[in-house]
Amino acid sequence: MKTNIFNISIFFLLLGVFLGCANKLDMGYYSAIEKNYIFNPNAPIVVISDPNDLLSTYYIDWVVYELQRQGFVSVYKQQDLPIKRAKNAIFVRIFRSLQPYPSVNFNYTAVDSGVSQLCYWYGDQFYCGSKANKEFFLSGYSESLNYFSSYHFVLDWYDLHMQKRVMYIDGSVNGRTCGYSLLFRDLISHTIARIDLSRPENYRYYSDIPYYWPCR
Repeated sequence: MKTNIFNISIFFLLLGVFLGCANKLDMGYYSAIEKNYIFNPNAPIVVISDPNDLLSTYYIDWVVYELQRQGFVSVYKQQDLPIKRAKNAIFVRIFRSLQPYPSVNFNYTAVDSGVSQLCYWYGDQFYCGSKANKEFFLSGYSESLNYFSSYHFVLDWYDLHMQKRVMYIDGSVNGRTCGYSLLFRDLISHTIARIDLSRPENYRYYSDIPYYWPCR
Protein backbone atom coordinates (compact mmCIF):
# COMPACT_ATOMS: atom_id res chain seq x y z
CA MET A 1 0.00 0.00 0.00
CA LYS A 2 2.83 2.37 0.89
CA THR A 3 4.51 1.53 -2.43
CA ASN A 4 1.33 2.42 -4.36
CA ILE A 5 0.99 5.74 -2.53
CA PHE A 6 4.65 6.50 -3.27
CA ASN A 7 4.21 5.69 -6.98
CA ILE A 8 1.09 7.85 -7.21
CA SER A 9 2.92 10.73 -5.53
CA ILE A 10 5.81 10.44 -7.99
CA PHE A 11 3.34 10.40 -10.91
CA PHE A 12 1.63 13.62 -9.83
CA LEU A 13 4.99 15.25 -9.10
CA LEU A 14 6.22 14.45 -12.62
CA LEU A 15 2.90 15.57 -14.07
CA GLY A 16 3.23 18.88 -12.23
CA VAL A 17 6.78 19.36 -13.50
CA PHE A 18 5.68 18.60 -17.08
CA LEU A 19 2.75 21.00 -16.95
CA GLY A 20 4.93 23.60 -15.30
CA CYS A 21 7.41 23.40 -18.19
CA ALA A 22 4.68 23.42 -20.83
CA ASN A 23 2.70 26.29 -19.34
CA LYS A 24 5.25 29.04 -19.80
CA LEU A 25 5.43 32.11 -21.99
CA ASP A 26 8.74 32.67 -23.78
CA MET A 27 9.27 36.40 -23.18
CA GLY A 28 11.85 39.04 -24.03
CA TYR A 29 12.86 42.51 -22.89
CA TYR A 30 14.84 45.02 -24.96
CA SER A 31 15.57 48.66 -24.19
CA ALA A 32 17.72 51.44 -25.67
CA ILE A 33 18.41 54.66 -23.73
CA GLU A 34 19.79 58.07 -24.70
CA LYS A 35 23.29 58.28 -23.24
CA ASN A 36 23.66 60.57 -20.21
CA TYR A 37 19.96 61.38 -20.10
CA ILE A 38 18.65 61.86 -16.54
CA PHE A 39 15.10 60.62 -15.99
CA ASN A 40 12.83 62.30 -13.47
CA PRO A 41 10.17 59.82 -12.31
CA ASN A 42 8.21 62.67 -10.70
CA ALA A 43 7.91 64.70 -13.92
CA PRO A 44 4.45 64.73 -15.55
CA ILE A 45 4.10 62.02 -18.19
CA VAL A 46 1.34 61.65 -20.76
CA VAL A 47 0.64 58.23 -22.29
CA ILE A 48 -0.49 58.31 -25.91
CA SER A 49 -1.67 55.78 -28.49
CA ASP A 50 -2.98 56.03 -32.04
CA PRO A 51 -6.76 56.50 -31.66
CA ASN A 52 -7.26 54.23 -34.68
CA ASP A 53 -5.27 51.47 -32.98
CA LEU A 54 -8.09 49.91 -30.98
CA LEU A 55 -5.93 47.24 -29.32
CA SER A 56 -3.35 49.69 -27.94
CA THR A 57 -6.01 52.20 -26.91
CA TYR A 58 -7.91 49.49 -25.03
CA TYR A 59 -4.93 48.90 -22.70
CA ILE A 60 -4.00 52.56 -22.03
CA ASP A 61 -5.62 52.53 -18.57
CA TRP A 62 -3.64 49.42 -17.64
CA VAL A 63 -0.39 51.01 -18.87
CA VAL A 64 -1.02 54.12 -16.77
CA TYR A 65 -1.82 51.99 -13.72
CA GLU A 66 1.31 49.85 -14.05
CA LEU A 67 3.56 52.90 -14.52
CA GLN A 68 2.07 54.49 -11.40
CA ARG A 69 2.60 51.24 -9.52
CA GLN A 70 6.29 51.33 -10.45
CA GLY A 71 6.78 54.79 -8.93
CA PHE A 72 5.98 57.16 -11.82
CA VAL A 73 3.60 59.28 -9.79
CA SER A 74 2.47 61.82 -12.40
CA VAL A 75 1.25 59.64 -15.26
CA TYR A 76 -1.86 60.62 -17.21
CA LYS A 77 -3.83 59.73 -20.30
CA GLN A 78 -3.81 62.28 -23.09
CA GLN A 79 -7.35 63.45 -22.38
CA ASP A 80 -6.48 64.03 -18.71
CA LEU A 81 -3.38 66.21 -19.22
CA PRO A 82 -2.67 68.72 -22.02
CA ILE A 83 0.50 67.61 -23.77
CA LYS A 84 2.05 71.10 -23.37
CA ARG A 85 2.04 70.59 -19.59
CA ALA A 86 3.89 67.26 -19.75
CA LYS A 87 7.65 66.74 -19.54
CA ASN A 88 7.61 63.32 -21.22
CA ALA A 89 5.32 61.56 -23.66
CA ILE A 90 5.15 57.79 -24.03
CA PHE A 91 3.76 56.47 -27.30
CA VAL A 92 2.37 52.97 -26.76
CA ARG A 93 1.90 50.24 -29.34
CA ILE A 94 0.64 46.66 -28.93
CA PHE A 95 0.71 44.34 -31.92
CA ARG A 96 1.25 40.82 -33.22
CA SER A 97 3.99 40.03 -35.71
CA LEU A 98 4.10 37.09 -38.15
CA GLN A 99 7.41 36.27 -39.81
CA PRO A 100 7.51 33.57 -42.52
CA TYR A 101 10.41 31.15 -42.73
CA PRO A 102 10.89 28.35 -45.29
CA SER A 103 11.50 24.72 -44.37
CA VAL A 104 13.11 22.37 -46.93
CA ASN A 105 13.65 18.60 -46.48
CA PHE A 106 16.00 16.64 -48.76
CA ASN A 107 15.69 12.88 -49.41
CA TYR A 108 18.73 10.78 -50.29
CA THR A 109 18.99 7.21 -51.69
CA ALA A 110 21.97 4.86 -51.33
CA VAL A 111 23.07 3.32 -54.66
CA ASP A 112 25.74 0.68 -55.31
CA SER A 113 28.49 2.26 -57.40
CA GLY A 114 30.53 -0.90 -58.01
CA VAL A 115 32.64 -3.54 -56.28
CA SER A 116 36.16 -2.92 -55.00
CA GLN A 117 38.84 -5.25 -53.63
CA LEU A 118 39.45 -5.02 -49.88
CA CYS A 119 42.70 -6.60 -48.58
CA TYR A 120 44.10 -6.68 -45.09
CA TRP A 121 46.47 -8.53 -42.74
CA TYR A 122 45.08 -10.67 -39.91
CA GLY A 123 47.85 -12.12 -37.76
CA ASP A 124 50.40 -13.57 -40.17
CA GLN A 125 47.89 -14.14 -42.99
CA PHE A 126 46.92 -11.81 -45.84
CA TYR A 127 43.24 -11.80 -46.88
CA CYS A 128 41.36 -10.21 -49.75
CA GLY A 129 37.65 -9.81 -50.29
CA SER A 130 35.16 -7.77 -52.24
CA LYS A 131 33.43 -4.68 -50.92
CA ALA A 132 30.36 -3.00 -52.39
CA ASN A 133 30.73 0.78 -52.60
CA LYS A 134 27.67 2.91 -51.97
CA GLU A 135 27.04 6.49 -52.92
CA PHE A 136 24.18 8.76 -51.86
CA PHE A 137 22.14 10.58 -54.48
CA LEU A 138 19.45 13.21 -54.04
CA SER A 139 16.14 11.49 -54.78
CA GLY A 140 13.74 14.29 -53.94
CA TYR A 141 12.84 17.13 -51.65
CA SER A 142 9.86 18.82 -50.08
CA GLU A 143 9.34 22.41 -49.01
CA SER A 144 6.87 24.30 -46.85
CA LEU A 145 6.37 27.80 -45.51
CA ASN A 146 6.00 28.15 -41.75
CA TYR A 147 5.32 31.20 -39.63
CA PHE A 148 6.95 32.47 -36.44
CA SER A 149 4.49 34.40 -34.26
CA SER A 150 5.42 37.05 -31.69
CA TYR A 151 3.54 39.65 -29.64
CA HIS A 152 4.97 43.07 -28.76
CA PHE A 153 4.38 45.88 -26.29
CA VAL A 154 6.41 48.92 -27.37
CA LEU A 155 6.99 52.16 -25.45
CA ASP A 156 8.57 55.12 -27.27
CA TRP A 157 9.65 57.57 -24.57
CA TYR A 158 10.10 61.23 -25.64
CA ASP A 159 11.37 64.33 -23.87
CA LEU A 160 8.96 67.00 -25.08
CA HIS A 161 11.19 69.90 -24.00
CA MET A 162 14.22 68.52 -25.85
CA GLN A 163 12.02 67.21 -28.68
CA LYS A 164 13.86 63.92 -28.93
CA ARG A 165 13.42 60.25 -28.16
CA VAL A 166 15.20 59.29 -24.93
CA MET A 167 14.20 55.65 -24.49
CA TYR A 168 12.78 52.77 -26.51
CA ILE A 169 11.39 49.58 -24.93
CA ASP A 170 10.13 46.43 -26.63
CA GLY A 171 8.58 43.71 -24.47
CA SER A 172 7.72 40.54 -26.37
CA VAL A 173 6.19 37.07 -26.20
CA ASN A 174 7.46 34.55 -28.74
CA GLY A 175 6.00 31.29 -30.01
CA ARG A 176 3.10 29.42 -28.41
CA THR A 177 0.65 31.24 -26.17
CA CYS A 178 -2.04 28.52 -25.94
CA GLY A 179 -4.70 31.16 -26.63
CA TYR A 180 -4.00 32.66 -23.19
CA SER A 181 -6.62 35.42 -22.77
CA LEU A 182 -4.54 37.57 -20.37
CA LEU A 183 -1.49 37.61 -22.63
CA PHE A 184 -1.34 41.36 -23.30
CA ARG A 185 -2.16 42.30 -19.72
CA ASP A 186 0.70 40.15 -18.42
CA LEU A 187 3.06 41.35 -21.15
CA ILE A 188 2.43 44.99 -20.15
CA SER A 189 2.88 44.23 -16.44
CA HIS A 190 6.11 42.25 -16.88
CA THR A 191 7.63 44.79 -19.27
CA ILE A 192 6.91 47.85 -17.12
CA ALA A 193 8.10 46.06 -13.98
CA ARG A 194 11.49 45.47 -15.68
CA ILE A 195 12.10 49.10 -16.74
CA ASP A 196 15.60 50.22 -15.72
CA LEU A 197 16.22 53.94 -16.32
CA SER A 198 19.98 53.63 -15.79
CA ARG A 199 21.05 51.26 -18.58
CA PRO A 200 19.94 49.49 -21.79
CA GLU A 201 19.11 45.78 -21.54
CA ASN A 202 18.40 42.83 -23.79
CA TYR A 203 17.45 39.39 -22.42
CA ARG A 204 14.93 36.55 -22.48
CA TYR A 205 12.92 35.09 -19.61
CA TYR A 206 9.92 32.83 -18.95
CA SER A 207 6.61 33.56 -17.27
CA ASP A 208 4.19 30.97 -15.90
CA ILE A 209 0.73 30.50 -17.37
CA PRO A 210 -1.78 29.51 -14.65
CA TYR A 211 -1.93 25.75 -14.07
CA TYR A 212 -5.63 25.68 -14.98
CA TRP A 213 -4.78 26.90 -18.51
CA PRO A 214 -3.12 23.78 -20.03
CA CYS A 215 -0.80 24.34 -22.98
CA ARG A 216 -1.32 21.43 -25.37
